[in-house]
Amino acid sequence: MNFKHLYYKFLEAAMYKYNQMSLRYPSLKKYLVIAALSICVLIIGVIVYFVHFAKEKVVEEKQEMITVKVKKAVKQDYTDTYTVMGTIKGAVENEMRFELDGQLASYNFKEGSKVKQGNIICSLDPKDALTKADYAKSKYKSELSAYNSARERYKVYEELYNMKALSESKLYEAKYEIESAQSKVKAALSEVELSQSNLAKTNLAAPSDGILAEIIIKPGDYITPQDVVAKFISDQGTNFEVDIPEKDVHKLVIGQPVTINCDSYQGRTFAGKLTEIAPTVKERTRTSTIKVSVENNEGLLRSGMFGRGVILLKELKDVLLVPSDSIVSLNDNAFLVPVVTPDYKTPGEGVIMMRPCQLGEKLTDKTVIDNGLQIGELIVTETQGQLSDGMKVKFLEAIEDKVADTSAGVQK
Repeated sequence: MNFKHLYYKFLEAAMYKYNQMSLRYPSLKKYLVIAALSICVLIIGVIVYFVHFAKEKVVEEKQEMITVKVKKAVKQDYTDTYTVMGTIKGAVENEMRFELDGQLASYNFKEGSKVKQGNIICSLDPKDALTKADYAKSKYKSELSAYNSARERYKVYEELYNMKALSESKLYEAKYEIESAQSKVKAALSEVELSQSNLAKTNLAAPSDGILAEIIIKPGDYITPQDVVAKFISDQGTNFEVDIPEKDVHKLVIGQPVTINCDSYQGRTFAGKLTEIAPTVKERTRTSTIKVSVENNEGLLRSGMFGRGVILLKELKDVLLVPSDSIVSLNDNAFLVPVVTPDYKTPGEGVIMMRPCQLGEKLTDKTVIDNGLQIGELIVTETQGQLSDGMKVKFLEAIEDKVADTSAGVQK
């Protein structure tokens, strides 16, 4: 109460003094009002300035927070594949040729027919070969008869020589006749064997079980050993052949599984395995040819069909993956992965933690983490600026991938 009483006394004395001064100096009242108004304006300006500055500072602090994209750390399966396009071919494709000149007489099978090993596919006109064979046999018989006669003559001459009734020179002549006749018999026998061989070559036999894929030259045409008369595909298997760019050949390894599908059999796949990688590169196309052995027990795949294949390069089960670009390398043995610890008071904001990790296998664009991360932690996958430990950031959570599946390329 004393303070209140003193306040009113002070106010009453101030008003009395103000009235006396106003009477003595009439213009003083005007100046005091102006001064009071100036002080009020100054105070209001100071208040507005500090309020506005504080807001700008808060806005600047908000603007300084960068935005990152994050993804929960989960274990998943990883599959890396390489997509190709190529042609179905027989494992062994034979271009059938005769070894002799002659007129093509006939075929014993139609295109597409299955042929057993040793069956005659087609034949030449055997007329000339038979004539030569008959002549060789006749000549052989004649030379053999001459040889036998020479031997009998020698025996008679030998008896006469022993009886001193024949000179030694005559005996030697008989002996030389035997040797000469023997040489002619051997030559005639060789001609017989050659003629029989040529007669057999007028028939073109299947080298193995397979299919007569194509008839190229029709019966009645004259052919030479350079002419391909037909194409024969062996039953020794089916291949899927693909040309691979030289820059991608290093990704392939013998034994990799391949899944193949053809337009002719929509929705059906054929299993295969990479069996051959050409050791050379074609200069014109800069590609290497690979061969995939395909299971074709039903014989559905035919040589020449177009096919698409997916080569399984790598498959990992139940691994923790992070984008390779997210890993910070301190040296050859120290690596950090940025993770976000959410601020639950402010949704969408958090603090960066640079987590030391032990790396596993490095893949195309991802790396396996063997140790250092916990399942469910938010891993930074994309950032708009440089990150550091303890930095406040805004974060957006990406959609989780159930299965990581990469396709290395599509080639014809």
